[in-house]
Amino acid sequence: MSPINGAPPLCGTLLRGGRHELETAHGAFTAHRFLDLTARQPVLVLTRGETRGDAPLLARVHSSCVTSESFGGADCDCAGQLDAALEQIARAGRGALFYLLQEGRGAGLVAKARDRMLVQASRDRVTTFDAYARMGLDRDYRRYDAVAFACAALGIAAPLAVLSNNPEKVAALAEAGVAIAGVECLERAPSPFNLHYLSAKSRSGHALSQPAPPAGAATLPEIVTAFEPAPLEGLPRFIRVARYLLPVRAQPPAEGAYWMRLHVYVDGLSGREHVVFTVAGNSTATPLVHVTAETLLRRFPLRDRAAAWPEAVEQLAARGAGCALFFLHDDPALARHASPAAALAGDPDLARLIAHHLPGRAELLAADASLAAALSAAGVVVS
Repeated sequence: MSPINGAPPLCGTLLRGGRHELETAHGAFTAHRFLDLTARQPVLVLTRGETRGDAPLLARVHSSCVTSESFGGADCDCAGQLDAALEQIARAGRGALFYLLQEGRGAGLVAKARDRMLVQASRDRVTTFDAYARMGLDRDYRRYDAVAFACAALGIAAPLAVLSNNPEKVAALAEAGVAIAGVECLERAPSPFNLHYLSAKSRSGHALSQPAPPAGAATLPEIVTAFEPAPLEGLPRFIRVARYLLPVRAQPPAEGAYWMRLHVYVDGLSGREHVVFTVAGNSTATPLVHVTAETLLRRFPLRDRAAAWPEAVEQLAARGAGCALFFLHDDPALARHASPAAALAGDPDLARLIAHHLPGRAELLAADASLAAALSAAGVVVS
C-alpha cells in the first residue's frame, strides 16, 4: 500500500496508512486505509471517481459484519448491502464507501453471537433488539466521528447522499459533523434465512418494505439452547460464550444455505475471540478438518475473491461431519506465522480446542504436515 505524498499523517483520531487500487466485482475502487487511534481499529474508505467538488457525493457508511462478509452467513442483509452500495456507487461513477470495524452494532462479536443464540433459543420470539436489552446492552454503540475525520483527510467537502435504511444512523452522522445532502434507501429482497431479522429492523424504524410473513422463514434444523459463559471443561483458558446455527450461503449454481454450528470462545490469556465451525449429521463419516483465516479486504465482493472457505463449506456439508477454525483478520498469531495451520501449530491449546469438537479421528481437508502434527499431538488420529 503506497503512502499518500504530502498529506498530513493525522486527522482527528485517524492515522493515515496509504492507498491502493482494489478490483471489485463492480470495477476498480481506490482503497484508503486509516487507523482509528481511539478504537485501535482500521478504517477503510473505498472511493470511485472524483470525490472532491461541491456536488453531493453518493456514500455508504457501512459497519462490519464478519459473519456475513467473511463466513458467508445468510441470516442478515449486511453483505448484500455492502455489495449493493458498491454497485450503486460504480453506476454513479462517483462516490465513497466508509467501512468501519463496528461489529454487532458496535458491541462486538461476542455480543453479536450471544444475541443470535438468544434469538434462536427463543425460536424468534425474541428480536435482536430484545436480546441486547436482556444482556443489559444498549441497542447501538456505533460512533461516526471517523467518517467526518476521513472526509477531511480525503478532501471531501461536499455533503453526502447517504445510502441507508436507518434513520438513526443518518441522525448520528449529522451529529458527528458529517454534512448530509439526503438519503437513498438500500434494499435487497429478503430470503427465508433473514426474514425475522429484517422484520425486527422494519419494526424498529428502518425504512424497509415489510418483509414476507415469518411463515416463510427457514426452520432451524435443531434446538438451540442459551447458556451463560463458562470456561471450557479441560481447557479453562477458553471461555465458551456462544453457540448458534449459521446458515452459510451455498456456492452458485447451488441455491440456499448450509446450516453450520458456530461456536465462539474468548481466550482468557489474550482476550481475543476464537471462532470454530462444526458440522454433525453423519456419525459414521470421518470428520474433515479445515483451518483458515480472513483478511479485511476479502470481506468485499472482489473480482477475484478467494474461494477457499466457500469450497471448504461445500466439502464439509457434503461429508456431514467436520470442524473448522477461523482466524480473524487481526489475530496477532497470523503475523508471526506463514499460514493459519502454522499459527495453530504454534499454539498447542488451539489444536486441543479443535480436538474438543472431534471424536478422536479426523481427515484433513487439505494436506498440511504442520496441521497434522498439531492435531496428532492433541490426541486426534489423522488419516
